[in-house]
Amino acid sequence: MEIDWLLSALIVAPIAFALAAWMLPGRSQAVAVGLSAVVTAGLGLLLGHLVWSDNLPAQWVPTTLVATILEGAILLAILVIAVRIRSRLIALLAVAQLVLAGLEQFWGLHATTTESSFRPDSLATILVLVVSVVGSIIVFYSIGYMKNHRDHAPATGAPEGRFFLFLVGFLGVMNGLVLANDLKWLSFFWEATTLCSFVLIGHDGTLEAKRNAKRALLINSFGGLAMVAAAAIVQYNGGGETLESLTRFAKSDAGKGLMLVPMALLCLAAFTKSAQMPFQSWLLGAMVAPTPVSALLHSATMVKAGSYLVLRIAPAFAGTALSTVVALAGAFTFALTSVLAITQSNSKKVLAYSTISNLGLIVTCAGINTPLAYGAALMILCFHAVSKGLLFLCVGTIEQSIGSRDIEDMGEIMWRMPLTTIVTMLGIVSMLVPPFGMLLSKWITMEASVGSPAILVLTIVGSAFTVVFWAKWIGRIQTVSYHPKYTIEKLSASMKWMMLILAAGVVAGGIGAVDIYRYAIAGLSMAAYGVTNDPLVATARHIMSYSKVWPLFVLPLGALLLTLIHFVRFKASHVRLTFLCGENLEDAALSYEFRSIADRNETAWAASYYLRDVVTEGRLALWSNLMATVILMAMFGVLHPL
Repeated sequence: MEIDWLLSALIVAPIAFALAAWMLPGRSQAVAVGLSAVVTAGLGLLLGHLVWSDNLPAQWVPTTLVATILEGAILLAILVIAVRIRSRLIALLAVAQLVLAGLEQFWGLHATTTESSFRPDSLATILVLVVSVVGSIIVFYSIGYMKNHRDHAPATGAPEGRFFLFLVGFLGVMNGLVLANDLKWLSFFWEATTLCSFVLIGHDGTLEAKRNAKRALLINSFGGLAMVAAAAIVQYNGGGETLESLTRFAKSDAGKGLMLVPMALLCLAAFTKSAQMPFQSWLLGAMVAPTPVSALLHSATMVKAGSYLVLRIAPAFAGTALSTVVALAGAFTFALTSVLAITQSNSKKVLAYSTISNLGLIVTCAGINTPLAYGAALMILCFHAVSKGLLFLCVGTIEQSIGSRDIEDMGEIMWRMPLTTIVTMLGIVSMLVPPFGMLLSKWITMEASVGSPAILVLTIVGSAFTVVFWAKWIGRIQTVSYHPKYTIEKLSASMKWMMLILAAGVVAGGIGAVDIYRYAIAGLSMAAYGVTNDPLVATARHIMSYSKVWPLFVLPLGALLLTLIHFVRFKASHVRLTFLCGENLEDAALSYEFRSIADRNETAWAASYYLRDVVTEGRLALWSNLMATVILMAMFGVLHPL
């Protein structure tokens, strides 16, 4: 079957629907957005079927001249934006990228290639499925969300047509990025995601939104400069025009030393896109955007472009000091952002820090650079997208209902929003306990890192703190007084059903996580390194069988069964006053009022512990960023084979 039409459709179809959504009014706009989600998801599933049934031709080679023109056009667009927002630094970065892109084109004038400009291999297809399926669910959710958002959006907000133009169009842009093999196409789509992020972060038009959009554009433009510089050096050194030729040349005797600098630059670009320390501030600021933007761009898809790129080139720098430093950088980010997440009560900032930490874990696995670690990275890539996408949708729904995203304000949502609360608890549990894939993938990561004590310790520390902030959150939303009857909250159809579909995906992923690793991920991870058998992967496969891991299913099922029994058997007569270190007031039935010292009436209150008297976010972030900068400097200071 010819694949050209399918690859082009995955890129062009969402952009076409985005243009339709931009131009159409009212209900027609919602129809266009809904159709874009359905069509894009269908195309992604079709590609997955064709790739894994080996029913694809070897390559697709569209002209790179179009990519060169588009790359120049989008850099000029960023330059114009920089002038409009009066940012000399962003303008300077855009000019530098234009100059380097010109040099890349000049050095490649006489180069010819028959390699595919777009390569739908297994890694790219996994990302296409994440973008096209999970991304489409989030886009469909946004129909109902934006209808509610307009009621309380600031007057400075941009039109919804522009919002959907960039949100829906982003699906096509992101598909192009992960499918791109040609460095010019990759660079164009890389900058296109940066532009989409800038526009969507600044959607509400407030001073805070504009400031954070500007920061995101600045940091990602710096990453774009690193990418163009890498491509220019590759071209100058004769490494070819594609990621495939780069990795092949890097493994050769002639290119082993020449390709380390451009690969380090590509890793630097990836760190900016995936908000690794010290570049995490742009992603934290991006949480001011409407929640579908946070779910789609800044959790499930765009930020994974960076970790995807590191995974793409990782086998080419295996066995080098660069690989060790990349692993250390990722592990450092994983541990420190997990600590920072504990200090936050803003639910979107908790999700942001958690996203950064898990992206750091993927980078860690890429740096460890073994088939076992690579498989763990693929597991995190898949399961994190589903679970974190679901949690962002839940937080968006809760925020619109209670008018707050603070976890401390979620104490009664079990009664006010039972459906959303249960789905939120499912999302948190999927990040926290077995048999869900996130926990299994962390176990595999720890096993893969036993040869590097520093990385192992950072991984263990990060995993431990992860348990703390998730457990605090799930405990808070379960805090509810007795109510004899619960009524399911009213939600728009698009919001409710998209949350339920993702929740079903989380459950299915938990049930199938063991088989997903054994029969899919393990094989893909070994193929990335050109081996058919790896002792550690074989051991993991042997251990991860249902006959051995069945106790992992007993824990959540037992907890669920006990909860249901308790809920059914609990009656109003079981309710008792809480002891509050003083006599309860007689006229304050079932309240938190009590008589304190000197007969004073006091009201007790309860809140989670955020360690703010121990850890200050600003100070810890400052010192962590300084240490992360040193690690990045070391990445360029050790560019030689071990």
